[in-house]
Amino acid sequence: MAGHRVTAPRRNVERVDRIVEASAELLSQRGYRRVTVEEIASRAGVSKSSVYLHWNTKDEIFYDALDREFTEVTCRVVEHVRRDPAEVLAHRTAVNLLRLIADRPLLQALLIDDRATLGTLRPAKSAILRARIADTDELMDRYLFALRRNCLLCPDVDPRIMRKAILEILRGMTCSVQTKPLDETRCAALSRVVTVTVRRAFEPGGVPEAERICGAAAEVFEAFKEFMEPDETLRSEPSVAL
Repeated sequence: MAGHRVTAPRRNVERVDRIVEASAELLSQRGYRRVTVEEIASRAGVSKSSVYLHWNTKDEIFYDALDREFTEVTCRVVEHVRRDPAEVLAHRTAVNLLRLIADRPLLQALLIDDRATLGTLRPAKSAILRARIADTDELMDRYLFALRRNCLLCPDVDPRIMRKAILEILRGMTCSVQTKPLDETRCAALSRVVTVTVRRAFEPGGVPEAERICGAAAEVFEAFKEFMEPDETLRSEPSVAL
């Protein structure tokens, strides 16, 4: 039954990871239209039939690759906060997102709707990716409301509007660097622009109290735990196409 996917307890997770990574590399390097399932299999070091054990089409593979991009970036942003709770501040999170997106061509392509890379791929066509984006938006909203509750945002800032504003800032920055390698000098310059913009527009003046920073960080960790639990279940019980 085309497009139907069921759990497979014996799925080879390591092999699946190789296939998804290979598809992400090829998609970002060559674009949707120029990549075949045969090439994905060859890059991953598996047979074409092995690919079809887990997916029906290359679109399904690519959507899983895009889904993994969202998850990876979220994990890395939260890891910054684990290492230093002050990274929870809005301007620092925005800079971390900028740096992560600058290193991830597929996220850049999604941000600017790059059809040369994505071809006919669209989030609206994938239930998995739609759900991931919705979860990511909800996590971002919870993060921003945590900042506001802990007085780390200006009291008159609407967190949902702020989320959209930060997205547009990141989109603009992505457009400015998409065709060039982002060296550290350029990245540092863009980071300063993001820092100044976010601090002046959304954060109160003065030095934030450590107690408020830790309070916001604790809320972020709790929200992230809830965000990851469905994904962990999915990874432990992967699906295959019939």
